[in-house]
Amino acid sequence: MDSQAYLDLLRSRLQRYYDFKELDSSLCFDLCAELNVSDEGYFLVPALKTFSASHNEFLYAVVVKEPLTEDFMKPYLDFVELAMKNMKPKEDHMSSIYSVVFICECSPEPVLVEKYAKYKFHKDYMFTLRGWSDLALYLVDVPQGELSFNKAAKKNAAYFKIS
Repeated sequence: MDSQAYLDLLRSRLQRYYDFKELDSSLCFDLCAELNVSDEGYFLVPALKTFSASHNEFLYAVVVKEPLTEDFMKPYLDFVELAMKNMKPKEDHMSSIYSVVFICECSPEPVLVEKYAKYKFHKDYMFTLRGWSDLALYLVDVPQGELSFNKAAKKNAAYFKIS
């Protein structure tokens, strides 16, 4: 499997739930997608709402043709961290996951994979009264068919497996 085939596989897995977007950015992303889910609870009639919660997921994927380096990753991670910091959550916001997927055509160095498996970026909004955001990081090693991810990415890792 090559990186374009993996990107097509990823797009087909996500198309039912995610909306694909074009991003106005100086960075070139090969895939941008967004998922917005809301849940509300009622008591007897819809006019008596007991709770409301929304969950958002933002996915950014980039194909890396040369060997992956920290210098290559930094602007992409900075872009997402800035988006998390600048997010203005609504009153019913519960959580947001910002996912960055690096699709590597050359196997990344084991030291780099190990370092970014421990990568963490978390943002609370109004002391968690307006929810929180986490950065999920995926490194897809296309030649080896392996997937590496950090702790925040563990929940959704099945979507990104090569198989």
